[in-house]
Amino acid sequence: MNADQIAEIRPALREVIEGAPDCCVTIEVEADPEKWLQVVDHTINAAYPHADDPGSRLKRLPGISGIRVTGWEARKFVTLDLPEWEIGSLAEWIDAYLVSVLSCEVGDYHVDITYELLN
Repeated sequence: MNADQIAEIRPALREVIEGAPDCCVTIEVEADPEKWLQVVDHTINAAYPHADDPGSRLKRLPGISGIRVTGWEARKFVTLDLPEWEIGSLAEWIDAYLVSVLSCEVGDYHVDITYELLN
């Protein structure tokens, strides 16, 4: 677990959960705009740089059970439905996604956070 990275992600999730359904947060790896994800109202849209179906990769991530793929395009993005909306487990899952799926270095990445009101 990357405690510093999770500490960066948690406040962003708190903001988007409190602002739901009208708040969107984009989490982008600092100095690497190809590594990103957005969270809005029980949905994650994230970069997905692989050609294979994301289902098997996502099952290996710890933290949240029941995440469902609702759309994806090879080497572009994946869209996920979140059954759980709890800050701690979601922050850990996002960290695991950034490391396992987007190949961020464990404990050695930082994120830029951008908020957007949808209405």
